[in-house]
Amino acid sequence: MKKYFLYAIVSQIILFSGILHSQSYLDSVVAKVGNISITGREFLDRYEMTPLFRKQIERMTPSLKLEFLYSLIAEKLWADQGEEMGFDTTAVMKFAMDQYENMFVRDALYRKDIKDKVKISDKDLLEGFVRSETTLEVNYIISTDKKEIYDIYKMLKSGIPFDSVLALRPEKKEQQTPVKIFYGQMSQGLEDTLFSLPVGHFSTPQLTPDGYYIFRMTNKIKSSENAATGQANTAETVKETVEAIKERKLYQKYFFDFFKNKKVTANAVLLRSITEKLSDIFKQRKFDYRISDKDPIFMEVGDVQKMEKEFGPDSLKMSVIEFQNNPISLDDYIRRLIFKGFSSYKADVPTIASLLSTVTRSIIEHELLARQGYKEKLNFLPNVQEDLTMWRQNYLMQMLQEKFIDSANVSDSTVYQYYRKMNKNEFYPEEVNIVEVMNNDPKIIEKVISELKKGVDIHKLAMEYTERNFTKKQNGEFGYFPVTKYGKIGEIASTMKVGELYGPLKLPEGYSIFKLIGKRPAKVDTAQPFDKTKDELRHYLVIQKEHKAMTDYTVYLAKKFGVYIDMPVLESIKVTHVNAFGYRYLGFGGRITAVPLMAPNVDWVDPYLKSLNINP
Repeated sequence: MKKYFLYAIVSQIILFSGILHSQSYLDSVVAKVGNISITGREFLDRYEMTPLFRKQIERMTPSLKLEFLYSLIAEKLWADQGEEMGFDTTAVMKFAMDQYENMFVRDALYRKDIKDKVKISDKDLLEGFVRSETTLEVNYIISTDKKEIYDIYKMLKSGIPFDSVLALRPEKKEQQTPVKIFYGQMSQGLEDTLFSLPVGHFSTPQLTPDGYYIFRMTNKIKSSENAATGQANTAETVKETVEAIKERKLYQKYFFDFFKNKKVTANAVLLRSITEKLSDIFKQRKFDYRISDKDPIFMEVGDVQKMEKEFGPDSLKMSVIEFQNNPISLDDYIRRLIFKGFSSYKADVPTIASLLSTVTRSIIEHELLARQGYKEKLNFLPNVQEDLTMWRQNYLMQMLQEKFIDSANVSDSTVYQYYRKMNKNEFYPEEVNIVEVMNNDPKIIEKVISELKKGVDIHKLAMEYTERNFTKKQNGEFGYFPVTKYGKIGEIASTMKVGELYGPLKLPEGYSIFKLIGKRPAKVDTAQPFDKTKDELRHYLVIQKEHKAMTDYTVYLAKKFGVYIDMPVLESIKVTHVNAFGYRYLGFGGRITAVPLMAPNVDWVDPYLKSLNINP
């Protein structure tokens, strides 16, 4: 059936901040790092929306909370240092923060002008309860041609049976059984039409985003029958559905009124040039990495640098989107593409052009909405500033850590010395075996997490959902591989215990959830030539050097800025034992992870405490 009827009402994620907490504890400072304070609210929101090992084991909660706080403190330490080093003044940082602020300002505008204006009357609730107790079963005829659909409507009105017309239509294949429609799935106008349509009757042509529909009401199933199949609705569910319908109606009106008199043009010549360059880049990447037609090709940071070099400084300052004031320049536009995660399954020019047209429209709409929010000074709202600060600090931490990773080089002589130390024998790193579900669709990942919580075998889920071709035929199993392989997957698997799950891990090709099912210790075999082993040895030594350098530096930062933890506040924060991962859907479109994600970072704590003469 067409996507229009499968549309699910999705409201913004509301983070876990109301699990019977005292408001004072949520607003209290649970830790302080230099000039940065971590509130109980930030700790709770991030703890609840970050997947953690053994989170489901209740007796582990006190230690997990403390370890998570240590990792959060490490993030703030690195953020403090990043700001001191001036990373917040770099062009990359300024651009990223401008984009985050634009998103939060748009979201604030949506809340002010739409979400906060949703009002529900007793009549609305009563109507919602009545409709929620009925499941509609319909058949339909669809056409994108207005003349064709009205000609069909005239035929039906003249007495030709609906089933006779439908039997000759291609959409008949989608309707071997009538299509079920539940309350809240459609726009209010269409819903009003269908719920008032008697069984056996057909509707007038109804315009939808997919085309024109004529519906025939086949059956209406009442609540007693629904209850037997688990379709009964609770009061809370009905209220949420009514709110979502009202919200959607307000959104559609606001969107139409806001944009009806606005016109913004784009530079077609520059867009054509961007299209051709991206097509060439994607074709080359598809060939170099043997990317199949089933896997997306992602725009990468190096592509931005390549395109900027090819265009040159003069062209980069030209306007791509020609707002009357502050137009969006070519360099700004290209960076927005990478920020939005531009990707395509095909590399041909028409496909890239179509995708860029959609993205350009989105950029224009989002920019106009953000500018309206700035005009109303919504960027100064406390919640906007709090969100921006949280993401800014996480971004600063990432920038400083990337500098450390880039500088972690190991010389040939050091690698050779390690080779000699291993008695001239060949070194084999620790090996692991995992079962993985890798998928680029966040909804699929959320479903996998839900199924894993129910105890479904990850092999079964991998067989159904994984998009990694070389493991799919093995039910998601990799087979043993060295921990120096597969980047972050190998590194993280090396720290896990057999039987543990990890994820979701964001990778360029999608999101990965994996379970460690086997581990083999590192070993040294009969000596092999140095040239054969040096690359793996170097990689291993680089990882060790990176980890030690980052741990030592975190200790240094802790002593430099100082760390304070209020244990009574930490202990007072009640948390759940459910591993959760989700997205925050922003008003007027766009999404980000519900909270900034961070890797565990606790190895700095013991040496830091020892430096203060405190026993860990």
